[in-house]
Amino acid sequence: MKGMTNNQIIMNEAAKLDPATLHAIATAHHTPEQIAAMAANAVTTDENGDEQPATIADVEIILAAAELHTFDYWKKEGKSVKKGETHLIECYLWKYTTRPSKAQREAAEAEGKEAAPAPHFYPTKSHLFSCLQVHDAKQAPAGRFGSVAAIMEYNKKLAAERKAAKAAAEQAASTPAPIITEEHHELPELVHIDPLPTKKASKPAATKKPAPDVLRKAEREAKAAFLAVPETDRKGQAAALDAWRKTRKAVEDAKQAPAAVAVPDEAPVKQLDFESIAAGLLA
Repeated sequence: MKGMTNNQIIMNEAAKLDPATLHAIATAHHTPEQIAAMAANAVTTDENGDEQPATIADVEIILAAAELHTFDYWKKEGKSVKKGETHLIECYLWKYTTRPSKAQREAAEAEGKEAAPAPHFYPTKSHLFSCLQVHDAKQAPAGRFGSVAAIMEYNKKLAAERKAAKAAAEQAASTPAPIITEEHHELPELVHIDPLPTKKASKPAATKKPAPDVLRKAEREAKAAFLAVPETDRKGQAAALDAWRKTRKAVEDAKQAPAAVAVPDEAPVKQLDFESIAAGLLA
């Protein structure tokens, strides 16, 4: 690889492909007659530097090598690799960059400077695809009609549809409009109905309040519970204090509330037996 250009590297790798693959790639853009004519006018140089007449196989290697490129190259050309295709060649090619090497960056960093651009070529692993393995990234839309006969058939279909639509319109125009009749219906007379008697709502039962003695006892118990909580238990003290305050407020509210007035139950109304009274007077 050292001292060789990328084209020379690709040509050496292409020579390793089988003859059938080379022939298929070479004839993708050249006819066999054109390849034979090239071979008749070309010469090759052997390892000793001597020129030899070129063969058709030599020309097919050269033509195939010119149709082998990386994925990025085909992408720039508006091509994309076909689904399911794998690379034909894997090799190392030279790639150009201006990024300084790791050693240059570390040296500049040690001096407290920024590494200057360092243009150079470096080898990188590459995968090559042939022209037979790619297609246009944006496929051209397929033609609507494949032949003149298909166009004529489509025109006949359109004429028949227009004729049918015209006949349907003429038939609709000659058909008399339907007669619309109105029907009248009388609503039945509404009858008034008295509402059903409703029961009187019963008075809610009065809630019985606890006696003052019970409240005072609960207040004393809450106070004792508060005093029994250790000082280190802040959360327990807060809960016990809240309970004590509630019971103490209940005791104060009971003191301020007016005494409940007992309301005697209404005596039931006894119905008089007028027949018995009249019999007693006549006796």
